[in-house]
Amino acid sequence: MKKNIKYGNRKIERPSGLLIIIISFLVIASILTQLEIKPDFSGIMDDISFLNENILRLKINAFTWLLNSILIILLGPAILITFLQYKRTTPYSIAFLVSATGIMYLLYTGTCFNIINLVSDYSSLPENENSLIPPILLSTLINKANHQLMAYTLTGVSAFVLGIFITWTGYLPRLIGLMSVAGGLIYVVFGWLDPESLVFSAGRVIFVLSLMLFGIYLLLRGTRSKKEDMVTPPSP
Repeated sequence: MKKNIKYGNRKIERPSGLLIIIISFLVIASILTQLEIKPDFSGIMDDISFLNENILRLKINAFTWLLNSILIILLGPAILITFLQYKRTTPYSIAFLVSATGIMYLLYTGTCFNIINLVSDYSSLPENENSLIPPILLSTLINKANHQLMAYTLTGVSAFVLGIFITWTGYLPRLIGLMSVAGGLIYVVFGWLDPESLVFSAGRVIFVLSLMLFGIYLLLRGTRSKKEDMVTPPSP
C-alpha cells in the first residue's frame, strides 16, 4: 500500500550528513595517528622512551579525539531529530548509544592528555624526582586501554543497532545498514578478542565506509527539493 509522506526533513538531514562526514574523516585521522601500547611494568621505561619520541603524534591523536568525541556526543541528538519524524522508538536508543560512545571517547581522550603530561614531566624532572612517574604512567596506560575497549564496544553496539534499524525500515539504502551491522559486530567481538588483527582492521574499514556513505546519502538527500514523493512506508 502506497502513501504520500515527506521523504525526510531535509533541513535536518543536511547538517546531520555533514556532521557524520566530518566525524568519518576524524576517525580516519585518529586511526592513522594512534599509538598502540600494551601496559607492562617490565617494559615501562621503553614505553616512556617510545612515547617521548612520538609525543607530537600523541598530541595530534589526543586533540583529534577531543574534537571527534564532542562531535559524536552531538551526533546522538542529530540522529534522533533526523529519524524522529518516522514515529519509532528505536532512534532514542540509537541517540543514547551514540552520545554514550562520545562520552566514553572523551574519557579516553582525558587519559591521553594525562599520558602526555606524565611523559613531559618525566623528561623535564631530574632523575631523583621522577621515580614515581613510571608506576603512575602504567596505571594511566591501563585506564586508557580499558576506556578504549569500552569505546570499541559502544561503537560496535551503536553501529549494530543503527544498521539493524536502517536495514529493517529501509529509510536509507539497506547496503549502508548491512555494512554498519557487519562493522559493528566486528568492533564488538574483535575489540575484545584481538584489536590488532586483520579482521578488526577490516571491520574498521567497513565501519568507516558505512559511516561515510550514511553521511553522504543524508547530505545529498537533504539538498533535493521538498516535494512529497510516493514511497512505500515500512511495515509497522
